[in-house]
Amino acid sequence: MRRNNINAPSWTKWVIFALIIVVVAILIFLSVLYNNIEKSKTNGFENAEKRVIEETEVIEVVETMRYHGDTLHYIVTGTTEDNGSLMVFVPDDEEDKLTTINEDEIIPVESIRQSWQQTCTNCVFIKIVPAITDHNPLWEITYYDEAGRYVMDYVSMFDGSKYEEFRFKKMFD
Repeated sequence: MRRNNINAPSWTKWVIFALIIVVVAILIFLSVLYNNIEKSKTNGFENAEKRVIEETEVIEVVETMRYHGDTLHYIVTGTTEDNGSLMVFVPDDEEDKLTTINEDEIIPVESIRQSWQQTCTNCVFIKIVPAITDHNPLWEITYYDEAGRYVMDYVSMFDGSKYEEFRFKKMFD
């Protein structure tokens, strides 16, 4: 019996080899890019946490996040020696003052969400996060309204009064 050997031309071997090299290079590039983006998300957290521990009563950091309003702020929540809970807004500019709030003095997220659900029954909730604008601590409520618009409501952390609202409509489907 005779075996048929299929011999590909030498140029196809080089093309396949080159494609494999290109795919591997692209995967390495995407991996490095992804890691750099992930690192940039938490860039500055360590300095903000250190500043909070040095300048406030916080002894242990519970959570750190960032908020981009007019300026970048890091939001650090932590506990004090007497087991109190503080929320500290740390401006990116180290010369600006910290805004410190005792969490017992603000309306809890759950209450804000319940109040929102009563006023917007056919909306699709996304999230509630702390925000700060003009030194006013706020809750940022994001959701889709009845018309399908992306909405960002800002309400006071202290009394729940509306501060600001943005509604965005889709330009393209």
